[in-house]
Amino acid sequence: MQLLPYAILDMDGTLLDSSGMWDVVSEQVLAPWGKVCTSREREDTMTMTVDGTAAYYVQHFSLPIPPEQMAASIRQHARRAYATLARVKPGVPQALDAMRARGVTLCVASGTEKPLVDAALEQFGILDRFAFTLDCVTPRGKEEPEVYLRAAERFGAKPAQIMVFEDSPTAVATARKAGFYTVGVLDSYTRPHWEQVRASADAVLDSWTEWTRQLD
Repeated sequence: MQLLPYAILDMDGTLLDSSGMWDVVSEQVLAPWGKVCTSREREDTMTMTVDGTAAYYVQHFSLPIPPEQMAASIRQHARRAYATLARVKPGVPQALDAMRARGVTLCVASGTEKPLVDAALEQFGILDRFAFTLDCVTPRGKEEPEVYLRAAERFGAKPAQIMVFEDSPTAVATARKAGFYTVGVLDSYTRPHWEQVRASADAVLDSWTEWTRQLD
């Protein structure tokens, strides 16, 4: 694969094996009201911000609390989950180092809030690989391209000069529509949507380790 000068990488499901941990967080924050997210409801919130997810839960499940209280609960449980349940995907540090060695400038753009992103990446020893990290500012998250466009502005580059690595079919479609070169990343959590990712991405990545070998 020919590399572009810049790369935007998602965190959950792309760099980290962590998408499934959000099911645990969902169960924990909804348990006091005896509510459980279906797989469809989880998909609805997959690319949303914490605030967007909190507002969705409160409205969808008619919960007797303000969205701000639900958002605080989500953040609390997410911090614990990153520390105990999340893992760096095999080959990620080596892939990041290989791209940097070839002159690619990296950043992270996540639907998860920046303090959680930075803490998780620092915990796993890979935060220093990135020039900066960004989080989505619109509640709908990566259903809109704003976080990718802000990253492009920070890079001082055009979308066509930037690779976007994502596991979510929604995020892949959003980034590609905005003019970025998209790389779909296989993840166990989003595997049921892999064919959709393959159909919409410019390229696909089944394994970080194998992908890095192909750079040589």
